[in-house]
Order: sequence, then structure tokens, then C-alpha cells
Amino acid sequence: MKTCRLEQADKHEFAVHQVIYSNADIEMWYDWHTRLNDTKFTDQCYWVQCGEDRIGGVIKLDDTIMHLFVIPPFTDRQQLWEMLLACCQDIRYMNGVLQEDVPILLALGFEVVVTRQVMCCPASNSRKLELPPGFSLHPIDDSIQLSAFIQPMRDGYQGGVDQKAFGTRHDEKIMEDLAYLMKVYQHRNLSIYMMNEQNREIVGLCLAGIYENMPLGFAEIAEICVVPSYRSKGLAAFMLHHVKQSASADTDVVKLCVTMGNDAERLYKKAGFQAGPPFARMKKKQ
Repeated sequence: MKTCRLEQADKHEFAVHQVIYSNADIEMWYDWHTRLNDTKFTDQCYWVQCGEDRIGGVIKLDDTIMHLFVIPPFTDRQQLWEMLLACCQDIRYMNGVLQEDVPILLALGFEVVVTRQVMCCPASNSRKLELPPGFSLHPIDDSIQLSAFIQPMRDGYQGGVDQKAFGTRHDEKIMEDLAYLMKVYQHRNLSIYMMNEQNREIVGLCLAGIYENMPLGFAEIAEICVVPSYRSKGLAAFMLHHVKQSASADTDVVKLCVTMGNDAERLYKKAGFQAGPPFARMKKKQ
């Protein structure tokens, strides 16, 4: 087998090659300049050199490889992965693995941790919304303590694919995530929760908004969940469409990221969300 080495790359030149040759707009930005900027988040970008030939590019962060791409006229992805792993024996994790590379890495001793995909849809204010009877809708703002959402979030994700893939979030982590998202979305907060009017119980929530530095000004849905005993009542669908309508005054597009196999995939597709290419996080088998 041929040997290869990594050679530090210029971030801009690397970004141009990555956007052209990665063959996938994983983040679904639909914009050349935005995609270029998205690839330049780190200076840990490298050319894969085989002798004098530049055959690929990769981002390497400590023991993690991200977003490998092949540079023509070289075309053998299997050989590229084999050479890369031979010269980088400290690699334990792979992020942003395209589906065409998953079988290769499975054969090379890695396993899939989780597969995700970005979905997006047009922001819209055309659909007439009807609040499910017996429930009320409220904004998540300074009028309510964030701690009130710990139990609904814990219940909402209990036993789901995200819990299996990422583990159970403890109360402190849930609070940390809530506080972080409220700070991120303070530029344009679209977050809402639903309450059972009879017992005043919080039964579902959707954390969403527009980050001030969000590429292309897209709105984002970071979390959406409904307490299990209140599912199949149209609450999640109502929240999705409400966020889409609320976002339409400020942006054309709403985005989210979903774990493959999540039951919510069907809900998102029915609400008009289009899926981008799936990408996997993988780790080396013990």
C-alpha cells in the first residue's frame, strides 16, 4: 500500500477544494460564499499528499477526522481512507462521514455512533393555524423560569433515539443548554411552550430563533419535544408551523437537524422540511 502524509493547507484554498469536491452540502446553505466560510472554522485543515500528488483533504482535530474529500484525478476513496488511517494512527472518531464512506470505515474497524441530517423548509405565514383545544401557547421569555422546562424536556426525550445516541442529560446539563440557547437566540427569539389549561402543566416546547451571526439569516429549531402522555394531539405540528410563521417576517428559511430513525422525521417531512445528505459520527471499535 502506498504511504501518504498530511501537509498543512491554506484555509481559503482548502475551503474552495472542500466545497467543490465534497459532493455534499451537508449544512444546506445553498450559497457559495457561506459554504466557503463554513469550511474555514479551523486552521487544522490538511492536504493528503501521496508522494508529490495531492489526492485529498481533511480536517484533523486531535483524535478526530472531519469532512474528508478526494481530489481528482485520484478517485479511490477506499485507498485514501486506508492510507490516511495508516499515517494517522491516533484517530478515534470520524465526524461528518458521508454515506458512501460508511461501509469503507465499517470494514476498517469503525462503528456508527449516530447518523444525522439537516432539514430545511421555507418560512411561511400562509397556513391558518388552529390551537388544539384545551391547550394554550406561550413565549419562552424572561417571564418564566427556565427550570420549569427541565422535567418536560427530560420526559420528552426519554427512551428516544437521541437519548440512546447521546446519553441522558442531567438537570444541570439541561439548564446549561436552555440558558445557552436563550442567549444565542436573544437577537430574535422564537421559542414557545404549550400548556394544558386544565392543570397548568407544561406539555411541550420548541426552542427556536435566529442567531445574530447565523449564516444567511436562517431561523433554527434547536429543540422540540412533547411529553409522552400528550402526543398524537397535534401539539408538535402546531408548534412547528407556528415557528415557521413567526420566522417569516425575518427570514425565508427555517432549519433543524434530526437524528436518523427519530419518529419526528415524519413530522418534519409532513411540515415541509426537506432533508439534506445524511452524515454519520463514527468511532473506532474497542
